[in-house]
Amino acid sequence: MRSLLAAFAVMAMLSPGAATAQTRPAGATFSLPINDDPQMWPLAGGLYNILVNKALYSSLVRYDLKTLEPVGDLAESWTVSEDGRTYTFALRKNVKWHDGEPFDANDVVFTLKLWTNKAVPFYLANNFRLIETVTAPDSSTVVVKLSKPQAAFPVLLGYNANILPEHLLKDLSPEQLANPTEFLKKPIGTGPFKFDQYQPGSFARMVRNDDYFDGKPKLDAMVFRIVPDANSQLALLRAGEVDLVVVEPFQLASVANNPGIKIQSVPIVRNEYIALNNSYGVLADKKVRTALTYGLDRELLMKTVFQGRGTIATGPFTPSIAWAYNADIKPLPFDPKKAQALLDEAGWKAGPDGVRTKDGQPLAFTVLYDSSNPTRARTALIAQQQWNAIGVRTTFETSEYRAIVERMRQKPPAYEINPNYLVTPPDPDGVANYYLSNSLANSWQYKNPDVDTLLDQGATAQSRDERAKAYKRVQEIIHQDQPIIYTVNPDEIQALSAKVETFPQAGYRDALAWSHLIVKR
Repeated sequence: MRSLLAAFAVMAMLSPGAATAQTRPAGATFSLPINDDPQMWPLAGGLYNILVNKALYSSLVRYDLKTLEPVGDLAESWTVSEDGRTYTFALRKNVKWHDGEPFDANDVVFTLKLWTNKAVPFYLANNFRLIETVTAPDSSTVVVKLSKPQAAFPVLLGYNANILPEHLLKDLSPEQLANPTEFLKKPIGTGPFKFDQYQPGSFARMVRNDDYFDGKPKLDAMVFRIVPDANSQLALLRAGEVDLVVVEPFQLASVANNPGIKIQSVPIVRNEYIALNNSYGVLADKKVRTALTYGLDRELLMKTVFQGRGTIATGPFTPSIAWAYNADIKPLPFDPKKAQALLDEAGWKAGPDGVRTKDGQPLAFTVLYDSSNPTRARTALIAQQQWNAIGVRTTFETSEYRAIVERMRQKPPAYEINPNYLVTPPDPDGVANYYLSNSLANSWQYKNPDVDTLLDQGATAQSRDERAKAYKRVQEIIHQDQPIIYTVNPDEIQALSAKVETFPQAGYRDALAWSHLIVKR
């Protein structure tokens, strides 16, 4: 323990905030950990990118902190035509990129065309599949015409959809835009913080953008510390080295009654799940997937891993999207006998060692997970123990989270089973991207033409009742197909340094879009 504290003392002396303390004007640096090196490129996914991008870039819209309804960011306002197919955005004027160049409508046109360019990989491309044309009648107006109505279009524009600088990127080829290395050495956005310094494996530092269009940020700087291990992140919070950690429920006891830490719990649109690669042989069989769900005690997961904080998940939409949530669907119960019966029906018979076989092949899977995340590690262990009891053999493979994301997005995906999570936009159309058959983000390779049709109907219907009808039917079909195992819909538990006086009360992804409001003494 003494050696650990000593190590923290050394880290404190070497940390990016401490190293520049004497050269900065009076103010504060807000630090938070991320679990991998950020690419700082909005077309690439991964939480380690998204969090940094929220401070560095801006979007056309962001979410209201109380209602999660879309409100203006780079767009001051917008209107939609009567047929729901044409959105006209009035942009803020006098906005500057971090290099001093003016922001205008051409940047928005360039970015939206980039999102819909099939030659440029963008993990959220299907969110914008209905865009037909994007034009700029003048420097502060953008008109987007859709092939069909899309009520959720403004919501999707607020979900990790950052606007990029045309003047720096317009000459790059699609291959270069997949990873624009020169641009990323000093990325330029319009967000509340500007890029300052990046040390791979250590930190990325942003400094206040005094010209930020929504008012000068209260902080002096933001530092994103690269700390893959969740327990190490918490240790840094206790040592005063970071200001925010999103903690797992079972970690709460270790920060309870600590006067230097305060806790806030906020509802978010989040699904914890165990991904099943439907393109992997045995997992293409619905009976096998359903048996795995029956064979997992999700109530036990809720009590032990999530400390009772949340609800058992039933499908892709969370209860927080109440108007579209199908409350008539109940979670499949923990029923090992039912699981065994389904495996019997599928032709998997128990062998003398207890492992089921079919045509001489064992029923065996590799569970890939990020060992630095205790929630995913505990979920994997409980699943292994319970599936073993129904004759399913599992082995573990661990990897860094970035590598897992890359493997899940390969075509075909390079994994079999993976405990993971999703935080989605506050509209079911934002979830569609993960279930449409042709989507890059459909990491479980689930393909159902009826679901594709219904998701498009839900996206393009103009009345909320029509949309709800389509989405509730989607949930019924997915409940029957069991493409993945939905485990828990948890709240987000934020552990904050007591030195933080103001942190927006929302999930930290959405809160960081308002990072200019963070106050730390």
